[in-house]
Amino acid sequence: MPKEYWESLQRAVMDMHAPAVGERILSSLSLRRLARFSLAAAVFFAPFRYRWILFEYSLPPVYADYTNGLLFLGDVFLLLTLAFWLLSLAIQPHRIWLGPLFLSLPLGGLLLTGALSTLFSVLPLLSIYHLARMALYTGLYLYIVNEVENLRPLVMGLAVGVFAQAAVGVTQWLAQSDLGLQALGEYELDPAWSGVSIVWAEGVRSLRAYGLSDHPNLLGGLLAFSLLVLLAWYVTGVERREASAVRIAASGVFVLGLAALLLTFSRSAWLGFIAGLVLGAALLAYRRRKTDYWTTDYALRSGAALLLAGLIVLTPLIWRNLPYLGVRLGADHAFQEAPYEKSSLLERAALNQVANQVFADHALTGVGLGTFPAALRMAQPKFDFYYQPPHLALLNAAAETGIFGAMFFFMALTIPWLAVWLRRRRLNFSLHFVGACAVLLAVSVVGLFDYYPWLLAPGRFWQWMAWGLWAAFYEREIRGA
Repeated sequence: MPKEYWESLQRAVMDMHAPAVGERILSSLSLRRLARFSLAAAVFFAPFRYRWILFEYSLPPVYADYTNGLLFLGDVFLLLTLAFWLLSLAIQPHRIWLGPLFLSLPLGGLLLTGALSTLFSVLPLLSIYHLARMALYTGLYLYIVNEVENLRPLVMGLAVGVFAQAAVGVTQWLAQSDLGLQALGEYELDPAWSGVSIVWAEGVRSLRAYGLSDHPNLLGGLLAFSLLVLLAWYVTGVERREASAVRIAASGVFVLGLAALLLTFSRSAWLGFIAGLVLGAALLAYRRRKTDYWTTDYALRSGAALLLAGLIVLTPLIWRNLPYLGVRLGADHAFQEAPYEKSSLLERAALNQVANQVFADHALTGVGLGTFPAALRMAQPKFDFYYQPPHLALLNAAAETGIFGAMFFFMALTIPWLAVWLRRRRLNFSLHFVGACAVLLAVSVVGLFDYYPWLLAPGRFWQWMAWGLWAAFYEREIRGA
């Protein structure tokens, strides 16, 4: 931990009972600074699969992580973030803003339907655990809309996190094995083993980049979200006048992150990243016509230059992986003929079909928050594929929380875009708001192809954080209009 972290904590504890108003304000500021440090640490540790088991429920052959209660390193620092923030409010009380009601109400409704689903859950303890998690991420949303004014509090944690995960992931791909970092949560990896995620082309199995995360798809998504935030921060350099050394270091981290994103071979992460880039460019182009021509033009040019530099550096890597990229993108009928890809698509179709049936059978109440794999195992003891959630976040939400939970989740996903469209003439589209829009779209796109923005801890962390960033910057746009 940074030295400043412990100094701030010591100062806050010493000032907790200070009678003077000035000293109480200083104590509150120290706690708020600790909260920001803790949030940066939570962002850094979000991808790590290192965890502690709080309780176990065995339901073979369901993957144990789906039924066990887990505490991750990121959770610890997120709890500290909220604890320090609440303590600062106790010392210096002020009104907590709930965020724009058109977004906060669906999120509150989602929390309520999640609570109700525990009453009808196939595994009540597991649903209560996931309800506690959802409440934790709702607290993250409230913290962000009240305390985060720009992207800077996230940047250090993101930059160091991208560097660490990308360095490990790229090295795993080069070595085609794990790096012996099991003490940090790394899997033992061998592309010849069943269950290890690989790409297959021309008779050769190639290991996908895991980093220190649970799966290449998860790592790819978190890298995509992180890179979009870093890019948004990078293009605001004309406003910050950052030292060139800092910008050079940031650009190096960004390019390394792009390499790791490529080597995860995660199609959903690629799509999310590209969607975020396209939206960001479109919003900046609109802003350029509307107001602040020079700043926006600089942002567009600096962002394009960084992406071009990344593409140039990655060209040899892309060339070397052309057969594998072709398979992942469906070249030469790969989706119909490549065994690994064909099996993956059949598995997704089967899961979506059975999830629709589970939802139809429990339309009002759902099977319980976080319990779909267990409910699938109970409903179909003989299933031809792995017991896991459907690869569509909205369908997963519907099956677990019922029609009302699905409705609230759908509203939270779509209403922000309706608000942007309806108020587009009033919005200034600050660079921070554009970045938040890009990240929110990327998370939503990933949720169309993968379930982790709904179920898994790192995905939920980013989904609720993206909502929080969007809400915080949207409100500042409206107030400044």
